[in-house]
Amino acid sequence: MPYSGGSSTTAGIEYQNWFLALQFSYAFFETNFDIYPEALKVNSVVIDDIAVKNKKQDIFYNIKFRSPSKHLHWEPAQLKSQGVFRDLKKQHEANPNSQIVLVSESGCYLFSEVFRRAENAINGIDIHEALDSDFTISQWEITKDILGYNDLELLSFARKVSVKTIPLEEIRYLIKHRFINHIEENCIEHFLFSKAVSSSSNKTFVNKLKLNNWFEIASIKL
Repeated sequence: MPYSGGSSTTAGIEYQNWFLALQFSYAFFETNFDIYPEALKVNSVVIDDIAVKNKKQDIFYNIKFRSPSKHLHWEPAQLKSQGVFRDLKKQHEANPNSQIVLVSESGCYLFSEVFRRAENAINGIDIHEALDSDFTISQWEITKDILGYNDLELLSFARKVSVKTIPLEEIRYLIKHRFINHIEENCIEHFLFSKAVSSSSNKTFVNKLKLNNWFEIASIKL
């Protein structure tokens, strides 16, 4: 069964809401962990799928269920055609101190390997030495051309962009596992998923206090 790369499909929306439920499970055990589903777009917010603000930094999650590539892998061509590069570039330039994460079931060699190698460079002069292979260098040069960046600009971008490759089933497992010794409810992952669906629809801000209130109303006991 083919899948599109965006979150406009039913499968993509479901995947985004499950990942949002996972963020809820993190927020329950953290303080100063504020989640903005479908964040309102302003000058500093371009990627609006999920924004998280915590005491360390702002994180913007760009959720794309699967790459449209037949190899189910995010290559520069797919990142460009699906508007991922466009949104990540705009978000980086609007808020250079924030972290930006592509979340998908499909991997992305550019973000997970090429960008991580590039982080070892001190400046743009030694970037090819840090990349260390013809293929990674070619991926770097292709990305420079697409984004219109020079080496230093792309290096700054690379240090703020990453990919989280996570299957849907693993998301469900992680939610359940986080609560396994803390709560009697057997289907906590489905409860949080239902809250994620409504929170996305209503753009509801969520933090630990909100989660405690949900649990109290639903008579879910620790």
